[in-house]
Amino acid sequence: MPTQFFSLLVILFVALVPAAFSQTSVTYDYASISFPGAPVTNVNGINDSNVIVGSYYDSQYFVHGFTYRAGKYTAVNFPGATVTEVLGINDNGDIVGMYQLPGGLNFHGFLRHNGSFTRINDPSAGFGTMAFGINKAGTIVGSYDNAQGFVYENGTYRTLNAPQLPGEPHQTQLNGINDQGWIVGQVFRGGIWRGFWIANNRVHFIEPAGTTDSEATGINARGDVAGCHDIQPGFVSFAIGNYASAGTFPPEERVVSCASGINYARAIVGSYSTVNNQKGFLAVPALTLQVSRAASNSLSTDLMHVTATASGTNPIAQIQVWVNGIEVYHVIGGTLNANIKLPAGVNEKLIVRAVDSKGVTAKVAETITVN
Repeated sequence: MPTQFFSLLVILFVALVPAAFSQTSVTYDYASISFPGAPVTNVNGINDSNVIVGSYYDSQYFVHGFTYRAGKYTAVNFPGATVTEVLGINDNGDIVGMYQLPGGLNFHGFLRHNGSFTRINDPSAGFGTMAFGINKAGTIVGSYDNAQGFVYENGTYRTLNAPQLPGEPHQTQLNGINDQGWIVGQVFRGGIWRGFWIANNRVHFIEPAGTTDSEATGINARGDVAGCHDIQPGFVSFAIGNYASAGTFPPEERVVSCASGINYARAIVGSYSTVNNQKGFLAVPALTLQVSRAASNSLSTDLMHVTATASGTNPIAQIQVWVNGIEVYHVIGGTLNANIKLPAGVNEKLIVRAVDSKGVTAKVAETITVN
């Protein structure tokens, strides 16, 4: 069943923070992913070769895993299992997931490497293990007993949980791991689910405390994170590593629905619901804008140095600079590197926008003060 693209372009914003960070904004084209004849398709991951994995319900609502490559769907079933879900894939084509056997409620993780299945069962588990992510080195992350995270590396399991408040029961899920060993997941802390990433053994939350439920579901080798809020609204945050030293959480760009994975090319996968069924989606970058500028949001001079590059599926027509709804500068093509004179004012809205030859736009925005 060929993938059909539908014309949905999402303009994404990046709120620049008061530091010398490079910022990214991406506008996406979307495609629907649906296993042939399946009333429900869930898409869970994508690797750098654009192989997509997930699960589907057949006509009798039995659950099977699948891979999708170059327009071809292939079912995946753990031998003897009543339920199989493929939850993650690495760049070697290894897949991980979970399966259930006949009988009482129980579930097990699995790895399929070179066509052979291996059971993944954390020895600390009381009733089940789920393997959600795997990187190129073969390190696997997931959760056991729907309560605690685990890392499986070189034949050894270790429990890895995000910090919680005193007295809270364990409730951590690890969803993905990139080739640098950075991990994403969520933890139930202070009455809400809080998405997080772990880099160099340090936990960083993607939301400040007490805001909204969030999940961090996928991470690529750039350090871009995909996830969702309150089950359905999806987001992507670019280059999260830029924000760790500043003690801030990354800006979030909204995508069409709950996102579950992202690859190095910044293609995103996830799932969405229609009136009659549930399908997966593939979001492919149509226009990417990268912007950087001086470090401070309060300028002592009316000159601001801005650099920006834009690229996409169509030629880039212009990169524009706007202040309070008025265009103050533009260049033809996809490269900007200039000192730009800005009007003086407090809390001015600065926008850098790229426009391609078809009128597709991507932009970054921030609030600045010019003395």
